[in-house]
Amino acid sequence: MSTNIKELIPSIVNKVSSSIVAIVTAGAVVDEWLNVIPIRGFGTGFAVDKHYVATASHVVSQLGEVTVVTSDGDLLETELVGADPEVDTAVLRVDGELNPIKLGDSDKIMVGEPVIAIGYPLGLMNQPTATFGIVSALGRTIRTGEIMLEGLIQTDAAINPGNSGGPLVNLDGEVVGINTAIIAGAQNIGFAIPINLARLSINELISKGVVEKPRIGIYGIDINRILARQYRLPVDRGVLVVSVQPYSPADEAGLRRGDVITSIDDVELSSIVRLKTYLYSRYVEGKREFKLRVMRGRKTMTVNVSL
Repeated sequence: MSTNIKELIPSIVNKVSSSIVAIVTAGAVVDEWLNVIPIRGFGTGFAVDKHYVATASHVVSQLGEVTVVTSDGDLLETELVGADPEVDTAVLRVDGELNPIKLGDSDKIMVGEPVIAIGYPLGLMNQPTATFGIVSALGRTIRTGEIMLEGLIQTDAAINPGNSGGPLVNLDGEVVGINTAIIAGAQNIGFAIPINLARLSINELISKGVVEKPRIGIYGIDINRILARQYRLPVDRGVLVVSVQPYSPADEAGLRRGDVITSIDDVELSSIVRLKTYLYSRYVEGKREFKLRVMRGRKTMTVNVSL
């Protein structure tokens, strides 16, 4: 990796731009007077295969026509393969060949690491734009409508309307996240889905068209040293259970709010994303029984969860 940022950033943007596409959607909504109102939306995607584009599910959530526009200005016929709203990920199949971008390892990113958000904000259709910043935080949880998005990457790289679905790229030119949300009224706060989590959905959508998703039935947040001290938790790594869904496998197994999950099948946990990716990968292999090590206060116990 070059140490000359002035030369490095433009070379990365130039290298990956051909893999990044604009997404234009056309649909309609019905107002309170039952009038049909046409609407258009804009977003961004990136090629994960010669014929497949990954984006955010909310970019293509409106029923209607979806068009992909390449950096060269070509309009490609597009088919929605499938979407996973709970991870805000979707896959499109295009009639044409694209240049796939390399996917990185989001488990290796660190707070303070430089990143580039690339996309087509506000429906601008020339070349993709780039904004530069750092990873501000990891393991964030936000609610968007009825969906709770967990384990997000927070960045101060500017993410504007239309950037959604585009890649968050590291200085190796690898995708480490999918840009997903901004907070209205906040400055320099944007969020991205970690690519290790999104990749599982992308692969399932390409191979099956749907995502068969294992559920424990908890919402959780990552534990760090500050959080552990603030809430007097017995450990400074793991997943803090903030809620348990009624009648879920976690509920039936006896998990409670305030429990700390420190490992699954003896694999140490440092984040909710690590828990989810382990569940997804092993579930695809046919595994249905999982062993959790849980701390409740100062007591350590083993909880068996059946999915």
